Amino acid sequence: MSMRTTLKHILSTHVYAHILTQSAMAWTVRNLGHIDIPFAAFTSVLPDPNTGVDTVSISTFNPVPGTKDNIYIVRDVGRQLADNGANALVTEVLADGMVWPNEVEEIPDDVFGRHGLWWVANGFLVPTKTDGNIEIIEAGNDTSIAPATTYDITTRVLDRSKWFYHRVYFVDMDKDGLKDALTCRAYVPVVGEVQAEMVWFKHPPVGNPLALPWKENVMFTGPDAFFRYEELPLPRSIGQKRYAIFSTQYFSEQIVVSWTEGLSPDWSKIKHRIIDYVPEERFFECEIVDLNGDGRLDILVTANSETNGKLLAYEIPDDWETGIWVRHVIAEGFKPNSPITFEGMGAPGVAFTINPDNNRNRRKPMITMAGDDDSNLYIFEALNDDDPTDWQYAKTSIFEAEHGTVGSPSVRDVTGDGQAEFFVPAYTDGQLHVLTFEP
Repeated sequence: MSMRTTLKHILSTHVYAHILTQSAMAWTVRNLGHIDIPFAAFTSVLPDPNTGVDTVSISTFNPVPGTKDNIYIVRDVGRQLADNGANALVTEVLADGMVWPNEVEEIPDDVFGRHGLWWVANGFLVPTKTDGNIEIIEAGNDTSIAPATTYDITTRVLDRSKWFYHRVYFVDMDKDGLKDALTCRAYVPVVGEVQAEMVWFKHPPVGNPLALPWKENVMFTGPDAFFRYEELPLPRSIGQKRYAIFSTQYFSEQIVVSWTEGLSPDWSKIKHRIIDYVPEERFFECEIVDLNGDGRLDILVTANSETNGKLLAYEIPDDWETGIWVRHVIAEGFKPNSPITFEGMGAPGVAFTINPDNNRNRRKPMITMAGDDDSNLYIFEALNDDDPTDWQYAKTSIFEAEHGTVGSPSVRDVTGDGQAEFFVPAYTDGQLHVLTFEP
């Protein structure tokens, strides 16, 4: 019996499927309104570099070949909601001329020794949009006058591969005191196998790092779009850690943890463990978090599918190499609500934990999940908050688009009333919706 077959057999004995279509919980979510943003896809809530107030970024991507794409922002979104409401939010173009921008996030000040820079990861498997890169954005620019200045740090003139990127962590990979860009990427050629790899780009030790290409260093194959980098204390040790990369490998249909141990990371000595491998189960996104309130970390995972997408949880064992990663099916049965028209359609999309009402007594976090091509946004809440062995959840759809795809939402209390707002991109409808949580 192969390692994958053995692992699949072990995991299959620990599956708990719980799908409840309605929640009996005492809360509601209200739709405050929306604005039109064609092809709204990824959102983030970030502090404005100049004022520190909450700003919403919205990445958009047009599937028409040969077009360019924009990233929009809504500055001081809390004040705008209070003054004029969700139907009158004013946007600015943060960056233009992009190729399928995905996630946008803030760069820590210690990476470049200054404030006000954001990153964006670009590209996807759509004709003319596959040639992606990682760009740095001068987010502190006055974008009411013109879009911000951007810097491409990954494009190679002689590299004919058209890599696309989704996520970046800034980590000192080679212990030279400078934080490098850790990412993964994929290349889908017209003919031949998909290429996917974990890679880091070296922060230039001399010169202006924003004006120079960063040298690439390929680590290992497999990771393609989403991953998490974590520094986790090593059980029963003093000061030691596991420096871990959790990758949800969409194309190879497996979840893998790759790690190194010690007082500081040594990425020349990497260990790998396949957490799960299921044919036709395209693992999409993950979060490392204590889901069941037992004080131990778990992995929250979405598995994208054309017929039976899932929301999954895996309990992380102390012994990563030989211990059992117990799998729980939180919900399943997700699929696109329209006929499959092209490769990449499926459900669900991203999922992450939330605490929308700042409830400090709740042991188990709530979960929000984008249905992607099933047109919904969901909240999951544990039915038994006091029992770590009970993995039953109530599922509630809090938003349904009129057509097609719901992109990656963001959640934060931007109004200061103690209740979180949800910023939901309805990609096919071309709208950004704002919801609010109400206990």
